[in-house]
Amino acid sequence: MNRLFRAEGIVLKSIKLNEADKIVTIFSDDHGKIKAIAKGVRKTKSQFGSSMENLTINRLLLYRGKNMNTISQSEIVNSFFSQSKDLFRYGLAIHCAEIVDKLTVEEDHNKRLYNLFKNLLLLLRDEQNPVLLTESFKWKLFTLLGYKPELERCIHCHSIFNKEGHYIFDITKGGISCFSCQKNAGYYQIKMSNYLLKLLQRIQDADLKKIHNKKIDEPILNELGKIADIYLKYHFEIENQSKHFLNRLKLFK
Repeated sequence: MNRLFRAEGIVLKSIKLNEADKIVTIFSDDHGKIKAIAKGVRKTKSQFGSSMENLTINRLLLYRGKNMNTISQSEIVNSFFSQSKDLFRYGLAIHCAEIVDKLTVEEDHNKRLYNLFKNLLLLLRDEQNPVLLTESFKWKLFTLLGYKPELERCIHCHSIFNKEGHYIFDITKGGISCFSCQKNAGYYQIKMSNYLLKLLQRIQDADLKKIHNKKIDEPILNELGKIADIYLKYHFEIENQSKHFLNRLKLFK
């Protein structure tokens, strides 16, 4: 059995192992999420240079050990932070990396998710509306993981929507309810305008590049993000810690 294997991957995070080494978590194209030791990466003259920094896209040669992979070689394909010194954009990218890390398991291959995350990073550096791009990424991620919300028909009566002024997004049921069918009211049932519904439908159907730089008013963006975060918490039982950091950064923008 050949223990050497190659992968293209994005560094999600790393932790200190000892004075010289780190354990790096990488989301890869053909092998899913990988944890591997980068030996000597903490030394000043490390062979890895800056390739093990968060959000760096690398071509990697790895050795599959008995208990842990080891990174033998790395070549930088693209470095998000070296090309974008905008702290808010970096925070948004880390926010998405944290979601990818929490919603994936080791060595569960998902090429479509890898390409989605990679495209997000490449677009985010120059995006005129980085918040919209980030929130769009979340909704597309839900779809890839099998939690696509129903946005075309009422989840109760199954009738096609006919441009009502408002609808109810029922987080618990995973879709939109018309007002006449709405049975519950509370934290997980959120009023949604027809405009926001159309935006969500567009996000689901379009490539990230086509959503790219679309102008959306801030109140709509805030509502889009609020629903996405509640959906994330309810269906995946996680709360993203980097979101609190991003909220603080907004105060200084």
